[in-house]
Amino acid sequence: MKKLFTFLFLAVALFASTGAFAQINQQCPQFTVNGTPQYQAHPGDQEICHLNFAVIHRCDVKAPVAVFEHLTVAAMTGPAKRKDNFHPDASVTPACSASLADYATVGKTHDRGHMAPAGNNTQSDAIMSESFNLSNMVAQNANNNRGGWRLLETAERQWAMAPGTDFYIISGGIFDAGHPVTGNGLGIPTRLYKIIIEKNSKQVQAYLMPNGPITPATSWAQYKTTMTEVEKATGMKFNLGQ
Repeated sequence: MKKLFTFLFLAVALFASTGAFAQINQQCPQFTVNGTPQYQAHPGDQEICHLNFAVIHRCDVKAPVAVFEHLTVAAMTGPAKRKDNFHPDASVTPACSASLADYATVGKTHDRGHMAPAGNNTQSDAIMSESFNLSNMVAQNANNNRGGWRLLETAERQWAMAPGTDFYIISGGIFDAGHPVTGNGLGIPTRLYKIIIEKNSKQVQAYLMPNGPITPATSWAQYKTTMTEVEKATGMKFNLGQ
């Protein structure tokens, strides 16, 4: 019996450490086209559902590696206004959570960069506030966040306003080997990615950007790539139902 108990304990520990999660699939599948991607999790990683998006949060870098959205007209045209109330996500294990102090250490060169942007979360004050959870942020180069990345977000909203379309978005940070880490353990991604899926037509756009300045900002389209390249960069296998 003792051997059986030991085996079961190890099996549960292995399950927890390898990322065989089902939180998003079970509790908020409305944000994904065909479930969460296959990926190798790190100890402490979490899948978290919020009111208007879902997150795969990586513990050792205190940041999201995938944020899932279903981008609707209602999400973009609601009454809520941006309030910039950045705050730790109460759903994240405290030891794995970024803090405002963590971001203070990166100085003026990096922003708290939304993955699910505030402009996609306007339905209510509660939804807007959740978009400012630090679990929805990466330490993003300020020029990138306010320039090319912002223009790509604007473009995705324009595309999603077209009648008869049904858009899903996946965004996240990529933490390549040797990525910078602040003194408090906040990882700074080396690259960023965004996947834009139009479910009805099955058209997919994939983008890989350096986490650095994009000059000119209007040149974000040069970072369009293939799903194969995004999957190689992220180590994830996305299930897009194509």
